[in-house]
Amino acid sequence: MNASVSIKVVLFDLGNVLVDLGDRSELNTMLNASGNEAEIWLKWLHSPLVKRFDSGLISFEEFAENMVEDVPSLGSVDEFKTRFSNWPKGLYCGALNLVKSVKPQYHRAILSNTNEAHWSRLMSEMKLAGAFQSYFASHQMGLVKPDKEIYLKVVSSLGVMPEEILFIDDNRVNVEAARNIGIIAHQVKGVNQSKAVLQQYHIV
Repeated sequence: MNASVSIKVVLFDLGNVLVDLGDRSELNTMLNASGNEAEIWLKWLHSPLVKRFDSGLISFEEFAENMVEDVPSLGSVDEFKTRFSNWPKGLYCGALNLVKSVKPQYHRAILSNTNEAHWSRLMSEMKLAGAFQSYFASHQMGLVKPDKEIYLKVVSSLGVMPEEILFIDDNRVNVEAARNIGIIAHQVKGVNQSKAVLQQYHIV
């Protein structure tokens, strides 16, 4: 595909792309909600409390206290903190190999809505530290997807044109927001779908 000539950056989301978040039952419980997976994730992305936490505006303790107050069935604050910390199950099989298979002429980067409770696990336990050349974590940037500002910040920081970035994310709303500023973006879930998109652009 000719588009591969202009692409300079491969931008990965983490949850449900490289990192296994399990089935939606955990998310349903935390939001005290039901519905299909897309609806549940949209509710999570649009939660003001989640947005403040993922933006780094409130601490893990404050987030947990508010969650337990909103959804008493979550148990105590400490029980919720343990449960939430363990939510990411680990990398999907083959995730690191996929990242390493990206051809060396492409800049590898992460753009993830994440938080202080998960970031250290992602970097150390899951060995994502050093696998990428740029890391854009929402809680460190003070911005979250799908807000336009986070994409503009990433583009500016990378020093490239939006159309020189290939972005893969599991949430349609995040993909559409990226496309709205000119980023080439695809909705995927898991390693196999991610690999298929990268192969489509001859990036692996």
